[in-house]
Amino acid sequence: METIAENRLREASPDTVYKGAAFIDVGGLNDTRYRGLLVFDLEQYRGSGINNAALSIYWYYPAGKTRPEDTIVEVYRPASSWNPDYVSWNKRDKDVSWKNPGGDWYDKNGVLQGSTPYASITLKGSELPDNKYHEIDVTELVKEYVTGKYENTGFIIKARTENNNYIAFSSSKEDEKKPTFSISVQEPEKKQDVWLIIPFATETEANEIKTQMLEKYKGISIYTRLKE
Repeated sequence: METIAENRLREASPDTVYKGAAFIDVGGLNDTRYRGLLVFDLEQYRGSGINNAALSIYWYYPAGKTRPEDTIVEVYRPASSWNPDYVSWNKRDKDVSWKNPGGDWYDKNGVLQGSTPYASITLKGSELPDNKYHEIDVTELVKEYVTGKYENTGFIIKARTENNNYIAFSSSKEDEKKPTFSISVQEPEKKQDVWLIIPFATETEANEIKTQMLEKYKGISIYTRLKE
């Protein structure tokens, strides 16, 4: 599944709209913070039972370099819908500001600007970018979206601390390295047909037994046939 919108948020350019950039970045560099916004179309899964949902992002930068600090990449629920044509560090839509510059979000516990993420991964400062996908388990948040508990406002991704730990992931501009999203859904339970053969019973007796079994075993179909 592909993103339907993704944007960068850059503190040093608070009113600049970064739509369609070649990368998505998080963390801190030179006293500037970076965050990202992503949203996927989940309409086809509305009302479905979700087994697992995963966001995969391709880590490529800073190429060949370590960082002074670990980068713990966290996922939160944007508190409001945002417009990819206008969203920036300061604004979520045309002439509509975030209440908190850098984005408003809810954490896993429903706390505004809370610090308990729905999901996270840790990329050690001593590790070099590996040019590979890294998977983030976003099952809990996706379940809240497809059940209708919350409007699908996508994901805001940020680093837990935002200092000396800047990293970047490929965006949808890089077709073979773009963010991907996978969902597995629960298969609907199949009802089993039950044939009930009652020897030497009258039709009335068969129906009485059938009624008793239907009360005990919900959701099945029973067909009766008298023995010839």
